[in-house]
Amino acid sequence: MTGKAAGGKKWWSFAAERPDFRRLWSAQSISIMGSQVSLIAFPLTALAVLDARASEVGTLNALSRAPFLLFGIFAGVLIDRWRSRRVLIIMDWVRAATLLLIPVLMFSRSLTIEWLFAVAFVVGSCTVFFDIAYQSTLTDVVVAGELLTANRWLETSRSIGNMSGPGFAAVLLKAVSAPIAILVDATSYALSALFVHAIRAPDRRPASRQGSTIWRDFKAGLRFVGESAFLRWNAAIAATWNLLTSALITIFFVHLESELKLSSATVAVVVFVGSVGSFLAVLVVARIIAWRGLGWCIVLSMCVGGLGGLFLAMSSGRSPLAIAALTLGYLLVTAAEPLFNINVISIRQMITPAHLMARTTGAMRFVVWGTLPIGALTAGFLGDAFGGRTTLAVIGVGFLVPAAMTFLSPFPRIRTVSDLDIGDSTQESKEGVSSV
Repeated sequence: MTGKAAGGKKWWSFAAERPDFRRLWSAQSISIMGSQVSLIAFPLTALAVLDARASEVGTLNALSRAPFLLFGIFAGVLIDRWRSRRVLIIMDWVRAATLLLIPVLMFSRSLTIEWLFAVAFVVGSCTVFFDIAYQSTLTDVVVAGELLTANRWLETSRSIGNMSGPGFAAVLLKAVSAPIAILVDATSYALSALFVHAIRAPDRRPASRQGSTIWRDFKAGLRFVGESAFLRWNAAIAATWNLLTSALITIFFVHLESELKLSSATVAVVVFVGSVGSFLAVLVVARIIAWRGLGWCIVLSMCVGGLGGLFLAMSSGRSPLAIAALTLGYLLVTAAEPLFNINVISIRQMITPAHLMARTTGAMRFVVWGTLPIGALTAGFLGDAFGGRTTLAVIGVGFLVPAAMTFLSPFPRIRTVSDLDIGDSTQESKEGVSSV
């Protein structure tokens, strides 16, 4: 892949020529922008407004991610039985309404940590269904040969959201309180729902499931993942990475806010500068793929993340040099994600049959995102026991583990999708589904 999309056109003209994809991409972009505001506003609400401990911040983050462990794989089975775009719209409206509770409770002076826990869990549960249905919808509005370009667009918007969201939050947090900033996130979900509703293509009717059961469909998704060496290694590496990043997000804000005593606006600026890494990664991903292929781009992504972890581990104190090391470490970690995601998600979408898409995505989310609450809880309790600085150092060194795993995986041998041995597993999975 070069700087051109399918058909020889520049990748940045891709969305302009596909109105339905543009609407789906716009919905995702707006939602990410709002979510980045909450990335800072939620933990700062717990810390500054409710005087929460590190373990409570960890519990808050864990509850927002726990639904992927509790519901992820069965959500994929159910979405294969529903119209995926309808799921997106419903989940957006429910998230918007739920988030509105926080400013309402704040104004009535009824906001408690338990309310934050409840809102985080409901929003996280909706996100499970949205995230899985989103990938099924994507394969409806673009063709298989366009998935790398489409995912590059999606990662670009994610990167811009990661960059500009915290900066926007910095302005909001100087003008209003953190709970009010969450109102912006609620609005973003409402706008996202309107964009999804505007997609013109028919919402694909789910295939007939006569003779099938939820349990059989559940096993079909797991079986397809288990039969593919690529998906097995993808799941193992991504699960380890998410365990560490969830722990990092939990303790990072506690360390900056409670231990280093940085202002909310300064914290937002640190995250904003650090998030530039994801945008830079999107700009160079096509050149890396053209130079070394898909597999080595995945390997490089985890090596970049490992280097970022070392910078996080080595930073100490609140001197300008220490803050710069923290920011650089965070930048490298954020740069690793799009290099990894653009490749593995595109490959997974290309090798997965349409009738297994939601179930396979659900199975992957169950494994990959199921470690998020574990990482958040672990970091929170370690932070209480040993302090944020020590916990951050341990997490930073831990980022070397997924980097080492990529060298043991089959990824270095993959240059293009044709290098993947997927024929047998795909056929077996099709036969397994047709027999239920």
